[in-house]
Amino acid sequence: MADRTGRFRLPITAIAVAGSGTLIALAVGVSLYLGLSTATEDTRRLMASRSEALVDALERRIESQLQPVVQQARWVVDQIERGNVRLDDPRALDTFILGALSATPRITGMAVVDARAQVRRWERFSVQPILEDWSDRPEVVEWLEGGASQPGPSWQAPFWTPVLETTIVLHNMPIRIDGEFAGMFTQVVTVNDLSRYLASVGTRTGIIPFILYDREHVLAHPLLIHWAPDASGQDQPLATLDEIGDAVIERIWTPDDPELFLLGGMTGVSASGATVGDHYYVFLHRDILRYGPAPWTIGAYVDTGTSDVIEWLVGIVRAALSGDYADEGAGDGDEFERLIAAAFAGLAVLVVSVVLTAWLGVRVSRPVRALAAAARSIEAERFDRVQALPPSRVAEFDDANRSFNRMAAGLKERELIRETLGRFVPTDVAKTLLTEGGDLAPVQSEATVLFSDLEGFTALTETLGPDGIVELLNEYFEVMVEILERHRGVVTQFQGDAILATFNVPVPDPDHAANALRAALEMQSAARRREFAGRRIGSRIGINTGRLVAGAVGAKGRLSYTVHGDAVNLAARLEALNKELGTHILVSAATAAQVEGFDLKPMGEVGVRGQTRRVAVYALGDAAEPD
Repeated sequence: MADRTGRFRLPITAIAVAGSGTLIALAVGVSLYLGLSTATEDTRRLMASRSEALVDALERRIESQLQPVVQQARWVVDQIERGNVRLDDPRALDTFILGALSATPRITGMAVVDARAQVRRWERFSVQPILEDWSDRPEVVEWLEGGASQPGPSWQAPFWTPVLETTIVLHNMPIRIDGEFAGMFTQVVTVNDLSRYLASVGTRTGIIPFILYDREHVLAHPLLIHWAPDASGQDQPLATLDEIGDAVIERIWTPDDPELFLLGGMTGVSASGATVGDHYYVFLHRDILRYGPAPWTIGAYVDTGTSDVIEWLVGIVRAALSGDYADEGAGDGDEFERLIAAAFAGLAVLVVSVVLTAWLGVRVSRPVRALAAAARSIEAERFDRVQALPPSRVAEFDDANRSFNRMAAGLKERELIRETLGRFVPTDVAKTLLTEGGDLAPVQSEATVLFSDLEGFTALTETLGPDGIVELLNEYFEVMVEILERHRGVVTQFQGDAILATFNVPVPDPDHAANALRAALEMQSAARRREFAGRRIGSRIGINTGRLVAGAVGAKGRLSYTVHGDAVNLAARLEALNKELGTHILVSAATAAQVEGFDLKPMGEVGVRGQTRRVAVYALGDAAEPD
C-alpha cells in the first residue's frame, strides 16, 4: 500500500507474516525437504522392492501350479524307465497313472503315446482309460519325431484340442527304455483351470493377475474361466487382448505413463500406468521363457480407484504388501502411510504456524492501528472522535497508550480553551495565543478593513424587543461570519449591530482587497435572499485598505484583540456615507486600486470627518463579482 506521498508501505501484519512466517516456513521446509528426500528415496526403494516382490510372488504362485506337473512327469517317466511300471501291462499302468492323476489336481488329463502313435490316455473324472490311434495325424507323427530327440521335459505352445474342446497347455517328457525312444508322456493343463486359479488369488487381494502369451494373447485371466474359442479355435486357440472384454488389459502396451519414476530401478519388472475411465491403473509385469517356445508375460494390474497420486501410490504398496503376495513384512505397508502422514503433519505444522503468525500479526497490529487512527484524528483536529486507548498486556504498547491518552487529554483541553477563546476573539488569534503561550505581539501591516452595519437597527430594537433583537443578531452574525471566514476575513469586533473584519491581518492574504469585495457582495446577497428571526433586513458596508496596528489591548487581567489606525476609521466613515449617497457598498480609492474585474462606479470625492483631504470613493455594483 502507498501513503499520500506515494511511498510504498507495509502493514505490520504483513511484516509479521512475511518475517516470522518465512522463518517458520524455511525451518519447516528444510526439515520437510531433508526428511522427505530421504524418506522418498527409502519409500521409492521400498515400493520398488515390494512391487518386485509382488511379481516374484505371483511367479512363485504360478510356479507352484506348474512345477508339480514337471515333477510328476519326471517321477512317472522314471518309474516307467526303471521297469517299476511296464507299458505292456495295461492294468498296472492304469492303476499307476490314475493314482498319479488324483495326486495332482492341477492336471486335467495324462496320456502315454508310444512310438507308433498308439495312445492310452486318462481323464480326471473317469476311471477307464481311453485308447486311440493317432498314427494318421501328421502333426502327432511330427511331434513324436521331435520328441525322440528331446533331451528332457518341455512345455508346448497352447493349442486347441477337439478332444476336450478347449485350449490346453501340454507338458511333454520323452520315455526311453534301455536307451531307446519308447514314446511320450504328456500332461494336460487347461487355460480355464489356470485362469480359475488366478481369479481365486485376485479376488482376495484387489488386484487383477494375468498371463500373456507372446505379448498379444491372453493365456490366463479371471475372465477366461469359462472362455472357449469358437470353431476357428484350431487357428487361434487364445484370445487377443481386445477379445476378453477387459478394457484395462488392452492398455498394457499403450500406457499413459510408460515408466513410473517411483517404481524405477526394479530388476526384471516393468511398471507403467494408464487411465481408463475415471480410474488410474498400474501395470507390474515381467517376461519368463521356461514355459514354451514364446515368452509368458506374468503380472497384475492394480486399480488405484483414483487419479490422485498419493492414493494410487498407497494402493500399489498395499497390493504389493498383501499377504497373498508377500511371505513376510506385510506390516511394512504402514511405513508408507506413516511417511504420508508425516508429510501432511509437516504441512499442517507449516499452515498452522503461518496462520498463528498471521493471527499474532493481527493482534499485534490492532493496537498499532488504533494508535495510528487516533493520531490521524488528532492531526485532523477531530478531537471528538479520539477515544481513550485501552491498556495492553504488551508493556511497550501499554506505555505508548498511556502516553498517548495523556497527550490526547491535554490536546482536548487545549482545544476546549481555543474554542472558548474563539468565541471572544478570532479563531486565528486564539491559535496564536495558545502557540505563543498567551502572549500576542502587536502587528503593523497593510490590510483591508470591512465595516458593516444594519439599516434601521434602532427601529428594529423598538419593534422586536430584547429577546427578538438578540435572536436576529445571532442568526445574522452566524451567516455573515461564515461568509467572511470563507473569504479569509477575520472578524475582530462586534459593535452592537456592526461587524468589523480585517483581511491580511492576522491571517496573511496577498489577495486581501479582492477577497474583501467578494465577501461584501456575498453578504449583501445573503441579506436580501433570506429572513433573520422572521425579518427582512438590509446592511451597509464600507471597505478601505491601508496600514493599521493589530494587537491585544486592555487591562492586565482582561485584554481584547482589536485593530487601530486611520484605515479602520475611514472604513467606518465610508459605511456611514452609504446613507447619504444612497448606496450599499462604498470602496475607497486605495482598495479600488488593488482590484480588477469588479463593477466600481466612481462617486467623486467627498469630505470625510476626521480626514484633512477629500476622499475619492466608488460604489460596488451588485453584479460586479468577477468569475
